[in-house]
Amino acid sequence: MNDNKDYQELNDMRDQLAKLKDMLNSERMITERVMRRAMTEKANKLLRRSIFFIVLALLFTPYMIWSINYFFGFNPIYGYAAAIFFVIAAIVEWLTCKDLRDEHFSRYTIVEIAETMIRYKRMNIQWLYFSIPFLLIWGGGLGYEIWRSGEVAIGIGGAVGLIIGLAFGFSSLVKAQRTANEIINATRDLKREE
Repeated sequence: MNDNKDYQELNDMRDQLAKLKDMLNSERMITERVMRRAMTEKANKLLRRSIFFIVLALLFTPYMIWSINYFFGFNPIYGYAAAIFFVIAAIVEWLTCKDLRDEHFSRYTIVEIAETMIRYKRMNIQWLYFSIPFLLIWGGGLGYEIWRSGEVAIGIGGAVGLIIGLAFGFSSLVKAQRTANEIINATRDLKREE
């Protein structure tokens, strides 16, 4: 009789343990779903940022040709170089953000999401290795043209515009890198729970 009671208690404990495992699995699935939704929203934020910069770059392409070559009358090479730079910037931005769409994040595993965000961060930093030297050379050459022409007002306006643009770009880059880090950290948390 005592053995039956012990056997019944053991079965009850097994049932309770099975229910507890089910509850933990269910909770883990809910947590993962919530975390994935949060990561997708952050990725959408990065995607919207990228689309904004692509549109901005494509709008500035004809403007740079017109303003430098025809409005200010400087050497046309600066306008065409700026236009080519903006087209390259739009292409690089598209390549950087193309995997951030909802349908990718819903299909990707946690590891693939982390790899996507690491690639996103790396491409943003690699773009700086090209864009900063280009802007220094281009801005220096254009600054020399402005100085040589004696147009002080244009030089001051260009310098102010360059400083504002660099500050806006740097601020946006820092925010994007921070958001990417948040997504990477969330993937690490989910991976630890598995």
